[in-house]
This record gives sequence, C-alpha cells and structure tokens, in this order.
Amino acid sequence: MSVDKNSWEYVSSKLGKITGPTEKRAKEIFDAAKKAGHQVWFMWGYDGNASNTEHHSGRALDFMVRNHADGQWVRDYIWRNRERLRLQHVIWEQHITSTVTSPGVVRKMADRGSPTENHMDHVHALFFTGTYQAPGSDSAPVDPPPATHKTNAQIVDEVLAGKWGNGDVRTQRLRSAGYDPNVIQRLVNIELDNRKAGAKKKTVGQIAAEVIDGKWGTGADRVARLTKAGYNASTVQKEVNRLLLGNNHAKKSINQLAAEVMRGEWGDGDVRVQRLTRAGYNAKAVQAEVNRRL
Repeated sequence: MSVDKNSWEYVSSKLGKITGPTEKRAKEIFDAAKKAGHQVWFMWGYDGNASNTEHHSGRALDFMVRNHADGQWVRDYIWRNRERLRLQHVIWEQHITSTVTSPGVVRKMADRGSPTENHMDHVHALFFTGTYQAPGSDSAPVDPPPATHKTNAQIVDEVLAGKWGNGDVRTQRLRSAGYDPNVIQRLVNIELDNRKAGAKKKTVGQIAAEVIDGKWGTGADRVARLTKAGYNASTVQKEVNRLLLGNNHAKKSINQLAAEVMRGEWGDGDVRVQRLTRAGYNAKAVQAEVNRRL
C-alpha cells in the first residue's frame, strides 16, 4: 500500500513527544499552507537530545519546505498569528524574529555552516507554553502571559552565577528563552574583565610604596605603566611626594640623605632606621634612593 507523502499523517509522523498545544499549532499551519497552495513536505518536533533545549521542550517545530516561496509563506503566517499561537520566535533563512528580544525586528544570525543549520530549508518556530487557541476564536487565551523578560544585565549575573550552564547548553538555553547568546557572552566577558581589574586594584598608598621601592620605574615609563594598570599617575605621585617628605617636612632632601647614608653618616641597619625616623625622615624612602644609586 502506497503512502501519501502529502498527508498530515506522513508529514507529522516524526513530531515525537511534542506538547498537545504544539501539535495543534502544527496541524493548523500545515492545513493553512496546503489550502493556500504551499507545501510543508515534512516536520520535526521533539528531540531526545537534552542539550537541544528548544526541541527537547516539546514546544518547537521545524517546517521543511522545498523553495523560498513556501518557506516565506509559512514564516509570515506564523508571524501574523504570533499572539494567538503564543509565538516566542520564528527563524527562516538565517534570520530570527522574536516577540521578546527586539520584538518584531528581523535580525540576521551567525553562519552555522550548512543550509539546514542556517534554516534555509525549513522554518523553525518556538512557542510559549499555553492552551491552543483556534483561528477565529473570540476568547482570549486562558493562560497568563509569558513571564516578564529580564534585562541583559540580569542574565549576565545569572550566567556568572552558573544558572545557565556552559558551552552549547548555555547557548541553547539562552536562545530558547529569547536572548541572543552572542550579546550575552560579550557582556559576560566585559563584566569578567571589570571584576578582574577590580580585584587587582591596590590603594594609592600601596602603589606609592611600590613606586618608592622602584617597582614602577621612573619618569615617563612610570607614568605609562601606572596609567595602563588603571591608576592615576598624578595622584600616585602626590602620595609618593608626601611619603618622601614625611609629616615633619624634613629639612634635607632624600638625595641629600642618601648621599649621607652612603658616606656612613647615619650608621647601619636598625640603628640607621631609628636615627632617620627620630629625625623625621622616611627611612624606607631613603633606603630606596640608596639602593637606586648602588
């Protein structure tokens, strides 16, 4: 017995464990296309791969078509009836149109490498949960509207908290929820860089002490290195000057003191430190200058 490959029974034979409302939407779209003279030659629905969250949810449909005209008609029909069908987004010919993210804007997607992955041979639609509402029904859906869409900033925080998984799983989950995975990942990278910079940030006092110890070089080189690291070179220099001069505004400069130390006029070791400190000088700053001269 021959199989009618244009029948609903054949075309829908691989829909799998999709939800009841999703199956009713599939039948409506199939019948409407056929009545309008367009062919959906096959459909895919449930996917047993748990990482493919859209198809694994039982709320996604793929309408296979043989030409642009058929695919465009199916895509446009779904979009025209988006509210009644409870559409989340529809994809056709490497372009996605969402009711959540940039609602109504037809956005081009990244090249995934093949005609099928780029949706050149089929229309992909993802629907929200909810009761199916037939065409011509005057009653509003009995289900509440989809949950309020979160901002990208909120999603970034959740991604960093590990709530969206990793790799392809995260990508699929974000896309299924109506977010652009590429945009979210870019914002995640920026936030990670900001957090790393914040974690490494030292106080002006700490940096000034390092400058005095010679760890940041001198002159223009020091300014460039401090600026690149995210510090205000002028502010650091003011703190360096304050530390070098000391609170008692010592009469002699660091250069003068270093020369005296090298001549042995201030003793050695702890004795030198005590004598310089009692005299109101910064012993560490003096030693740094001595080390620089050696």
